[in-house]
Amino acid sequence: MIKPKPLHRGDTIGLVGISGALQKPEEKYPKMMEAIEKMGYKAIVADSCLEKYGYLSGTDASRAKGLNQMFADDRVDAVVCMRGGYGVARMLDLVDFDVIRANPKIMLGYSDITALHTAIHQKVGMVTFHGPMPSTSWISFDAYTRDSMVRALTSTSPLGIMSNPEGVEPKCIVPGRCEGQLVGGNLSLIASACGTPYALDVTGKVLVLEDIGEYIYRLDSMLTQLRQAGMFAACAGVVLGGFTNCNEEYEDYALHLEDIIRDIIVPAGKPVLANMSIGHMDTKMTIPLGVNCVLDATAGTLTITESALSE
Repeated sequence: MIKPKPLHRGDTIGLVGISGALQKPEEKYPKMMEAIEKMGYKAIVADSCLEKYGYLSGTDASRAKGLNQMFADDRVDAVVCMRGGYGVARMLDLVDFDVIRANPKIMLGYSDITALHTAIHQKVGMVTFHGPMPSTSWISFDAYTRDSMVRALTSTSPLGIMSNPEGVEPKCIVPGRCEGQLVGGNLSLIASACGTPYALDVTGKVLVLEDIGEYIYRLDSMLTQLRQAGMFAACAGVVLGGFTNCNEEYEDYALHLEDIIRDIIVPAGKPVLANMSIGHMDTKMTIPLGVNCVLDATAGTLTITESALSE
């Protein structure tokens, strides 16, 4: 895997709007820029960060242009996604993956940004970072989330055991131990990429899944899609992050998340570790995608065994 260089205080981040439009920009934008400055970074801001095309942060062409420019710009040390929402998948055909390959940089984001993580993983083979974004978490960082992000983006040593916040216990669903590249992110984005040129190859890899705001039957449908696409049979193991505000629509006869995990994921017989603080939760860890890890579901640990950043 291609590895980007670490981020240092005083470096410049290229802030990109590649997903949803910034809500109440007159209020949120100054706070976001102040948060970036407080973290010790300078920023170059893509035009699309302050554009609006319906629910999108600019047209597909504008959002892709900003992303391509930030990877090509020698002044930019890392590319940070402003926020998630929706829209990354529809602009992927306009992304210049050759420019990304020629200019490897930290790329940080989560949620809808999973579509870009997956595309870069498949088309470029570069490590990316699944973690908090400036328009939300950076404005009101808790210590765990901030420290996890800074460590992930600055350390050239393997990150080791990825520990949850105090009081949040991992849960072993299927015991066992496996090794492989860590890949994945938001379930709905991984499912929607099936059958496209950006579909995630999970063969022999440790698959991370998380989501937010989905009814249980929708999670059932998406996990079934992954099962029928052969992902649970092909992967080495599964890590389940947060499934926040995922509701039982019909409480009288609803299945629960535990039921569909048991029905759809468990039969593959791969190690499964749940309740990791990854994804849509106030307190979250930053994880590198594309690096080797060891999943020990029996012990309740996920360990990053390879450095994510170049010296």
